[in-house]
Amino acid sequence: MRLPPGATGFHAPGGRADVRAFTAVCHHAARALGATVTGVTPAGVTPSFHTVDIAAARHHVAVLRHVAVLRHVAVPFIAFARPRAGGDATVTFVDHPGLAAVLATLTDARVLTVDRLGMPLSQADLSALDRAEHDQIGYWTPATVGELLFNFWD
Repeated sequence: MRLPPGATGFHAPGGRADVRAFTAVCHHAARALGATVTGVTPAGVTPSFHTVDIAAARHHVAVLRHVAVLRHVAVPFIAFARPRAGGDATVTFVDHPGLAAVLATLTDARVLTVDRLGMPLSQADLSALDRAEHDQIGYWTPATVGELLFNFWD
């Protein structure tokens, strides 16, 4: 997997993803699955992603009970994770094919699977990242693509 410039959340060449637009997309996706948005946490200095929490409105929603939708602030990547408690910096990625399918119709951002996010960083192509991003990687030492993309570095 080739990671684009800005993958660490630092030195993003294209600016930051709009949290309002992302939240609107998540509201549409949630409604399509009979669920609701229960919380929005915009990225600040850290983390490197916006979070929209979605919870099932009905028990028959396939696999979806409560999931966090993460949108990287600098590159068009989305991931799903277990919701985090306040202040918890642990990201546990999950797959949700139904939600991924709906989001694919609503946004150009690419949904990454658990397998892709768990890819060892040593197998990723980091050649497009600038020196400052490589310095951040050297300092924080992420082991996987997911740890690099969806991080709490400051």
